[in-house]
Amino acid sequence: MQKQIMKKLKRGAIGPASALAIAISACGLAIMPEQAIAQASPADTVVIAIEANLSRLDPHASTTWNTFRVIMHVFEGFVAEDLTRDDVTQPPLVPALAESWDISDDGLTYTFNLRKGVKFHDGTNFDAAAVKFNMDRMLDPEFEYYQSIASGLMRWMWQDLESYRVVDDYTFEIKLETPNIEFLRRLAMGGSGTPRFISPTSIRENGNDSVETNPVGTGPYKFASRSIGELTVLKGNSEYWDENRTPTIERLMFRPISEVATRELALRSGEVDMISSPSPDSVEQLEAAGLDIVSSPVSTIYMMWVNFKEEALSDVRVRRAVCMALDRDGMAEFHRNGFARPATGILNYGGPGYDPDFKDCEYNPEGAKALLAEAGYPDGFKTRLDWTMGGGGDVNTVGDAEWIQRDLAKIGIDASIEVFDNGTYWDMLGGGIREGTGFMSVSWGETSFFWLDQVIASAATPPNGFNAGYYNNPEIDQQLADARSSASESEMLGHLATLQRTIADDMAFIPYYTPIAIYAMQPNISGFVLAPQHWHDYTGLTKK
Repeated sequence: MQKQIMKKLKRGAIGPASALAIAISACGLAIMPEQAIAQASPADTVVIAIEANLSRLDPHASTTWNTFRVIMHVFEGFVAEDLTRDDVTQPPLVPALAESWDISDDGLTYTFNLRKGVKFHDGTNFDAAAVKFNMDRMLDPEFEYYQSIASGLMRWMWQDLESYRVVDDYTFEIKLETPNIEFLRRLAMGGSGTPRFISPTSIRENGNDSVETNPVGTGPYKFASRSIGELTVLKGNSEYWDENRTPTIERLMFRPISEVATRELALRSGEVDMISSPSPDSVEQLEAAGLDIVSSPVSTIYMMWVNFKEEALSDVRVRRAVCMALDRDGMAEFHRNGFARPATGILNYGGPGYDPDFKDCEYNPEGAKALLAEAGYPDGFKTRLDWTMGGGGDVNTVGDAEWIQRDLAKIGIDASIEVFDNGTYWDMLGGGIREGTGFMSVSWGETSFFWLDQVIASAATPPNGFNAGYYNNPEIDQQLADARSSASESEMLGHLATLQRTIADDMAFIPYYTPIAIYAMQPNISGFVLAPQHWHDYTGLTKK
């Protein structure tokens, strides 16, 4: 297991940061531009530059890991993952708003014993009635405050649900139609909707859409303000129920800076305290400038969705030829500068069933050409790659597309590239790959296998999920169901191994690498733990 790497060198020069000072002033902090030259942000504030704009702040309707990194500090659910450890491949589950739970012998009934004395940020008591309000909002189309976006977005969570009810003020029961061995871990997930709890009072008083402008949860941080596309500010919750996670930093500020070079410059100049996803090519220069680097494997793979509606790609020989054309070892070593591993199967690092020795195909451009000729495309064909500039954890993704474009050209496939901002791109992915596009790609993969329900199941074709290439295989649907209903972990892993082989035989999706996550920060920042997850716990941050 790889441990987190922390390197500390001397601090480099700090440049002007007047833009940040103005933003801080707008949030009510007394700091003038000339003061910012000497100090990028006050000692009680950490400014983090992130890869893309946030999506919806409503947890039931939010998308992208980038957004969940922020709202997970505002909203909580029954359980959570312990993100204070970097010595594990899968974060352990810990109680959150449910201090304990009981599972029936048949695995169908979950009884959650809720934590007493917890209040939402607006003073509303957290209890079983608040849980039911949120469950109704996610699931009941007849409910006054139903969030319609949540239904399709969170099918991965509630597909096995039979019923739910209040048992008493601090006991809540959920019944499943069939066992789901991952049910508890799925409750801790986020990034594509998340079953976390919003204050019922805030919605009743301000309306269903008010969650976007006034999100009220129970978490260690409260929402303070948001300027869309510019800055989102969270303020520490001094009355947080968990004394071990009471924030040590008063304010967290999240600045979306999509261009990686601009993000790195903001860190080097002192405008921000931390940045996510610097370029792998910049790590040595950032270290030399006196900045700290933290890196660690993360439960992600980058892969290509294949458009099964395109005539050429409907032939498995063509899809296999595309796989055989990709130099994934070279991409990881040279394009990603060693901050990646080749990915050759759909089960991701850090998730159940991951097998580093699994191979979907071998790199063989000459064999790929022969397959294309056999399929009736001796001179190749034209297609298009729809790509994103990236979101949470992504950097230089256009370079990925250009590498793939070059590899495909070597076997006669002429692939053009069109690039979209992250929000637009996810809307496109959720709507299905457009005509004329052969491939789309994003990073995915979780510590749970729930994401496969969203991506490869036939029921997850748009608009009901992210099976954007319209892959349809009843065997896969059954294998997913068998894995979910497994009576033991070993049984689940067996079903997942079969599923991975089925996907590889169909060449339904083509993975290319697993990234090594990187954060860079000023040397006066400490307490950051890069757990093997897409989102991080910022409550332990300190600033000298």
